[in-house]
Amino acid sequence: MISTHHRRTRALTLAETMVAVTVFSSVSLGLLSFGQASMQLVARNLATNLSHDSARISEMRLLSDLHESASPFRLFTFNGSTFTDLDPAVTTDQDSLSQRLVSARANGVRFRTRAGGPYRLTANAAASATALTFNFSVGGAVPYIPQVGDKVVLPLISREFAITAVSNTPTVASPQATVTVDAPGGIGFTINTTTTGNVTTGNFYRSVAYSVWDGRLRYHPNFTGTNRSTTQEVRNRITSPQPFALLFATSSTAIDNLALRVSLECYDPNYTNRRYQNGTATLQTIIPPLTVPTPVSATDSY
Repeated sequence: MISTHHRRTRALTLAETMVAVTVFSSVSLGLLSFGQASMQLVARNLATNLSHDSARISEMRLLSDLHESASPFRLFTFNGSTFTDLDPAVTTDQDSLSQRLVSARANGVRFRTRAGGPYRLTANAAASATALTFNFSVGGAVPYIPQVGDKVVLPLISREFAITAVSNTPTVASPQATVTVDAPGGIGFTINTTTTGNVTTGNFYRSVAYSVWDGRLRYHPNFTGTNRSTTQEVRNRITSPQPFALLFATSSTAIDNLALRVSLECYDPNYTNRRYQNGTATLQTIIPPLTVPTPVSATDSY
């Protein structure tokens, strides 16, 4: 005898369905909220990292250039149109890194950096001479063009001279040029470059600067004459308006312009247009020049 069994399928009640939907919705909402919060946290951390990385790269450039200074540091102020040298006075503020006294602060610092050389003198020069002829060719190129306001240092006689005129612009085809130097009475020594075995060279130095104005750190690659206003922006959103100062050993000692104090703060409020808030990046350091004593002075005026 064959018997037939019927299976009954029990459906969910309305109450059970509502409970299941509620639980599923709550879990889904929690997962979505967690995912959104995680994405915001990741984006904010990425924004902060990018901001700090930008500050780090720009500050590394600043530190590298300052360390390569070939002259003492000179502070100046800049109001958007006028550059004015500043003779810093000692304050009662003590630097926490060096324990020295900090000078009055400024929003600009200028110094000289090596621009070219050593280049060989190609003509004899008498002790009374003020014109020096060099060959500016390097590997078939002319990477440096002398200009009025640069300085030339002759290691052979341990003297430096400001350039007051340049007779011609050196080129690859004609790399020799003659510079006239500010040397009343002449360079003071006879230089013989034509006798076999005699080699005399000169190194050239140019005035450069860093300044902070309108919330931007700027580099002046040629801080001479009308070229001073030509700048390269290194970092924007700078919140420290006067980051540069010099240090005094005591309140009664004379300043030597060799130790520069930098206190630079950067703030980036946004990452692209997403409005993710960032923190700040702060650089505080003491910059000694690369070589002491330095090759050239920084007492020259503009």
